[in-house]
Amino acid sequence: MGTHYCNICRQTTFSGKKHIFGKQHQNSLRVVLTKFIEKVKEARRTIKKPQVEKFDCIQHKQTFWCYCCEAEVEKNVTDDKMTVLYGGLLEHMATKEHKKNTHKFWWDNKADQKLKDKVLITEEDMKRFKDEVATVLETFVEEEDDFIKQEAAVIRAQEKHRQEVFESLLEVCFPAMQWHAMKNRTCLMEPAAPAPLLGSLGALSFHIQDCRVQSGAASVTRWRRCHGRRPNEA
Repeated sequence: MGTHYCNICRQTTFSGKKHIFGKQHQNSLRVVLTKFIEKVKEARRTIKKPQVEKFDCIQHKQTFWCYCCEAEVEKNVTDDKMTVLYGGLLEHMATKEHKKNTHKFWWDNKADQKLKDKVLITEEDMKRFKDEVATVLETFVEEEDDFIKQEAAVIRAQEKHRQEVFESLLEVCFPAMQWHAMKNRTCLMEPAAPAPLLGSLGALSFHIQDCRVQSGAASVTRWRRCHGRRPNEA
């Protein structure tokens, strides 16, 4: 008896291939197939009614492990814009390679033959799925176009409203701004002092000069008196 590594039980045994007939292996196999068949069952529900959604990098970038092919496969089909749910799983289950690996897996693990068809997708089912997907995709694209048009209309309406508010503010504020500008311009053009004030300043200047002359004459008369001279002795 040689060593044998079991992918189902995830352990190395020393009983060779007799391990697959043991109770432990069959129990582990039953658990694996139950989970595996349930995933395929969920995907089968979308054959008649495919589901297309807008792409989500977190939800739609998922994979599943195919025990028959011992490979990780994309669960959905996406172009990073929209996603066909379970498209990748159904497409994989319909390939000839998966069918071949499924037969080998059932033989190697002595699985129940009645369960084999539950993890296989026929070509007829796959063709029907693709036809339904084409119809659903067309409807989805039309709905997305309508949504984009509606969003564009909302944006245009908001922009128009902002423009109207801006124009109304200009109509209210600009005349006042213009009046202040004209007032400032008028103040700059006005003379430093009005004409009557200039006349008063001129008269005052003349009066001051006259007072200075009189004051000077009086000073000369006093000086002459102090020095013994009369005013007419010049």
